[in-house]
Amino acid sequence: MAFKRSSALAAFIFSICLIGISADQEDSMNQTISNNNNEPVVCLIVRSGSNPYFDAMRSSAQRHATKLGLNLVTYVTSESGTVGGFAAAERNIALIQKCVTEDGAVALLLSIAADDPGSDTEAAAIENARAEHGVLALAIDSRINGVDALIQTNNTAAGEAIGQYALATNNKEDARIAVLYCPIEDDLNIYERIVGFVSGFGLSTQYTDPTTIDDPNSTRTIDFYSDPQIIAAREYKCSVADSGRDATLDILASNSGDDAPTIIYATNEVGGFGALEALREKGLSDSNIRIMTIDGSCNGVAEVYDGGFDANIIQQPGLMAQLGLDAVKAFLETGKAATGFTETPFGLAVKDQVYPYATLQTEAEDICWGAVDDGTSDLSGVGVGAGAMVGSEDTNSGGGTVVCSIGYLALVVGIVLASI
Repeated sequence: MAFKRSSALAAFIFSICLIGISADQEDSMNQTISNNNNEPVVCLIVRSGSNPYFDAMRSSAQRHATKLGLNLVTYVTSESGTVGGFAAAERNIALIQKCVTEDGAVALLLSIAADDPGSDTEAAAIENARAEHGVLALAIDSRINGVDALIQTNNTAAGEAIGQYALATNNKEDARIAVLYCPIEDDLNIYERIVGFVSGFGLSTQYTDPTTIDDPNSTRTIDFYSDPQIIAAREYKCSVADSGRDATLDILASNSGDDAPTIIYATNEVGGFGALEALREKGLSDSNIRIMTIDGSCNGVAEVYDGGFDANIIQQPGLMAQLGLDAVKAFLETGKAATGFTETPFGLAVKDQVYPYATLQTEAEDICWGAVDDGTSDLSGVGVGAGAMVGSEDTNSGGGTVVCSIGYLALVVGIVLASI
């Protein structure tokens, strides 16, 4: 436990220094960024064309590819983000084949859904692209099989970090916890966020041994009620805020008054916004119920400082894409493919700024992704709004310039060394 906690806190301290991923929206969902046919082609495939998280990933990748002299082509599995299952797998396989046979890609950056029906056929297509065409295949924030390496947030550490914050800022004996979670059988990242939170808060919740959950024959299970401090747990649709709202309303209907939860932990920001809407609907927005979540859109970060959320982990999708492109560049220069798992640092935006491991507000607002809502949108558009973009890529601020530059360099060097 000591090792796990120290690793999570180290990730915070590192992430505090990281400045500068913005999320400019691109004009076209599928386009070639460079017209220079002499530049190596890299394909980036993301699962949704309507999710600002992937907009941030794509726009950052576009700028970084230009700097590296790479020709980036982007595709989406589904413009609306609603296509899943075998249909999504078929679309992804067709895009992978197009990338390697028509676009002549030297590398694939894949941020497609994992664990969907048909994922085995996707893995076979990825492995074939590597074997027959010699491409580098990197998973970006996606636990898919068949790739050379994975680049993403350490979701266990992120969950643990927010659990530690919850423990430090609440009376543990009096805490009543409600968990809103996306289907864990469909997403290993969500499972790890729950396991991390349970560990960080010091709960005795029983769950499948995390060392075996990569085994395709294993089953991910969490017995939420094995610790009495978890008074409710509800599943919701990961991309639908109304589903998170309805799940929260169901919890409040069964646990009201003195039995109401003191903490609502939502495994992604969509669920967090749904919980916030439920509290407002019930006139409980000024209550002592504290919402904690993970994702870190600029809307979600602003909600922390406006008092709606108590804490929000800030992921960095733009940085994930940048590191993937750095790995491609190293692959082209050395012929060695990146391997293993590269963690991207995360921030922690919190209402209680005295917490020593929190990201400073100015820095949290720099590394968040998406636009700041102008207040006219509904809560279903997480990260989407008419406000100005926050943050700027490849910039540092104030006295943190030297430390932040060294931190970023360390990540890049780590990828290069992994490929040698």
